[in-house]
Amino acid sequence: MAVRPVDIARRFGLSTTTIRRYEELGLVPAVMRAPTGYRIYTDEHIAYFICIREMMNGFSLQIIAGMLGFVMKNRIDEALWLANKTQAELQNDCRVCEQMRQRFIKKRPLGRSKKEYSIGEISSITGVPASTIRYWSNIGLLSAGRSKENNYRVFTQRHIDEILISQTLKLSSFAENEKYSIGLLRREILRFQTEDTEKLAAVINGIEKYLYHKNRQQIKSISALYRLCEQVESNKFDIW
Repeated sequence: MAVRPVDIARRFGLSTTTIRRYEELGLVPAVMRAPTGYRIYTDEHIAYFICIREMMNGFSLQIIAGMLGFVMKNRIDEALWLANKTQAELQNDCRVCEQMRQRFIKKRPLGRSKKEYSIGEISSITGVPASTIRYWSNIGLLSAGRSKENNYRVFTQRHIDEILISQTLKLSSFAENEKYSIGLLRREILRFQTEDTEKLAAVINGIEKYLYHKNRQQIKSISALYRLCEQVESNKFDIW
């Protein structure tokens, strides 16, 4: 069934400009054109738009584009593994909250009481991705030293604290629906007080509440993704 752009716009409450942007971002399969030059959408396109609408609360358009790009190539399992990877990252953020609680509220040291840690070890301890830690080091947010033996970055207990605080402030900005930036992070680090455990506990609880809500949204989004994957594999599209 051929569908006009205006019909897509009306059904999903989108502007035709947004629809074209979705095409440019690779969120839907390539659109054929009629001899008159007008775009022609099919049931398959509608199924993708339904999926996008249901996924937007759980994932960014960039991540959705990555998943749907695999679906369009019929690489279904790779799309699902990408969804799984995003869920794992969310779980790591939950781990940051627990590590903050252990370190600054219960006053327990983290790690194995070593003098120095590798970037992999520090990532495992904190739950913060090594790529994020490396980036923060490159821009001077962290002042990691270098090993005399191999010149690799080395970190200490102080860096564990700094990384946990930085990630907590980053997540807090998301939880408060604030625009995250490195400049904002630098300012917040200077004002952050770990001694006020009551306030810190409230911040951690707020982040966890946000993450739990985000997890539910992502689960719903993955359900929509899986429904689309089944339709693509069977080449039968349920658009109602």
